[in-house]
Amino acid sequence: MQIQLFTTQLTSRLQYISRFLLEQQLGLQVEWIALPPDSPSDAWINYSRVSYPGSFQIPPHKLLFETGIRAQQVECFTLGRIKAFFACPPGADFPFDIFAATFYLISRYEEYLSQDTDRHGRFSAISSLAYQQQFLDEPIVHHWIKAFQKALHQKFPFLVFRTKKACFLPTYDVDIAFAYRGRSGLRYLAGTLRDLLQRRFSQILFRWQVMINKQKDPYDVYNWLEQIHQQYHVQAIYFFPVGVYGKYDKQISYSRTIYRQLISAISSSQMTGIHLSYASFLNIQKMKREISIFSSITGCAVQHNRFHYIRFRLPDSYRQLLSLGVIHDYSMGYPSHGGFRAGVADTFFWYDLPAEQETSLQVHPFCWMDTFCIQHNTAEAYAEQLWNMWEKVYAADGVFMPVLHNNYFSEPTMRDYREAYTYVIRQIMAHQ
Repeated sequence: MQIQLFTTQLTSRLQYISRFLLEQQLGLQVEWIALPPDSPSDAWINYSRVSYPGSFQIPPHKLLFETGIRAQQVECFTLGRIKAFFACPPGADFPFDIFAATFYLISRYEEYLSQDTDRHGRFSAISSLAYQQQFLDEPIVHHWIKAFQKALHQKFPFLVFRTKKACFLPTYDVDIAFAYRGRSGLRYLAGTLRDLLQRRFSQILFRWQVMINKQKDPYDVYNWLEQIHQQYHVQAIYFFPVGVYGKYDKQISYSRTIYRQLISAISSSQMTGIHLSYASFLNIQKMKREISIFSSITGCAVQHNRFHYIRFRLPDSYRQLLSLGVIHDYSMGYPSHGGFRAGVADTFFWYDLPAEQETSLQVHPFCWMDTFCIQHNTAEAYAEQLWNMWEKVYAADGVFMPVLHNNYFSEPTMRDYREAYTYVIRQIMAHQ
């Protein structure tokens, strides 16, 4: 069903965000018009400061009519139980400019303005508006959309909106594929000496038993994961690193047969992507090399990526991905905090702010990572966090895409977390 949007100035920002809100989220076909419609029975949004009878008026904030990046005055207020900003004056049909506010969040406008980065050069969660205004843990844009849909329906009862349904899509970062297998002789010897100095004799024995195939490698949980996926009909995505070993890149060498076989085997049944290394940050030559290696292993062009350590910077990192043919990125989230970095739990196309254009790169945000949870919580708290985040995404009809690591399911030390994860998956699939 069509809806018209009247504006006196049609910009690329307004086109981009109205497509996201009206077409992608609400399932309406938007037509931009420069004059008010002739027929008063049409459904139309009046995105101007002039009132017209029969319109749904949202007096616009200046943001979507600007070019360039400059500090914005963002004053939050409470709308029911949720926060909003860019308030509209009295008499408007909606209390705030949902187009400008949503654009501010999903374009990651604030990340271009902030100079506050952590020790890894990443934009910090605590620097974000969502964290400071205490709405990081909510998919706030979806709350806005539901209120917007309700208001539009009250104005135009004949409108028919898309029906959406939440889905669960687990993702696995295989930072270290195996605890012992596939390691070089030097790394193996170093680990043995470390165990010896710490008098962990049982660990030395276990290490040797794994190497001679008397024991299963504790990080080799892939068959177990695939059994869960098949049992509950779950699709998943695995991200594999193939960079050079370093301080923050501890993966097994891509030249090891066992590692190449693992990547190939999983690629035959599940979606896989590259886990671009910590060391490749802003280094397009290293990115190109790693993508070439990964492609040679899978036999397919590389289209999916998640940056290791979630180490990326806008717009440079995303521009580099596009230049190398990568059109899906899964890094939009925080490694240190659960929550919704861009305010959404659904895929969106990246808008290149400095270039003022929508791109073909699809951003798939995540809202929860096991690392920060497991380091500080029991298996019960792990399950509770995972379930609570699913409920938030479910209420938003979004995509729940947690970031998980194979080593946190290792036997026998992480058995409680394996059981907790299985329990949550069973509950999620029953809940859908």
